[in-house]
Amino acid sequence: MRQQPSPPRGERGSAYIVVLLALVVLTIVGLSLVMVTQTEVQLGSNERTISRTFFAADSGISIAPARRLIEGADAAFTYIQNESHLGNERIADQVQLSRFLILSSALADGCTGNANDQTCFNTNNITSATASRVSWEGTGMPPVGAKVLSQSQVVSEVRILNEMFINIDSVRVSG
Repeated sequence: MRQQPSPPRGERGSAYIVVLLALVVLTIVGLSLVMVTQTEVQLGSNERTISRTFFAADSGISIAPARRLIEGADAAFTYIQNESHLGNERIADQVQLSRFLILSSALADGCTGNANDQTCFNTNNITSATASRVSWEGTGMPPVGAKVLSQSQVVSEVRILNEMFINIDSVRVSG
């Protein structure tokens, strides 16, 4: 029988070390991908929260002229929307409307559909809405010290024509 040649002494176990180094490199690459994925998920969540507060503020701009036309109310107003519960914590959008101010007013041409022969006006108004995504524990409205997750403010010029048609020009101030 022929005897197998023995490998040189300096190369014993080298495959084991190469495999271990490859595993370390692959582990580092895998951990890097996990960290990048977690960061992307957090960025997406933050973007969703910022968009939510902007749209909550924008909805407040639509509520202000409706309150003025239906209820005749032009005072500052705060309301809660999109409320949800997470354990004993509550999360919601708190929208604060500023006073609905009339900048100018003029008699409307061709006022129609007025049952009491009242005079119609075209008015230029200004209002702002600030929405805050807040979290708090307890019931009722969020307390003053509620944790603010995101905030957005919208300022608008609102034109009301013939006391019926509403035209809104909005400017996003912050958020």
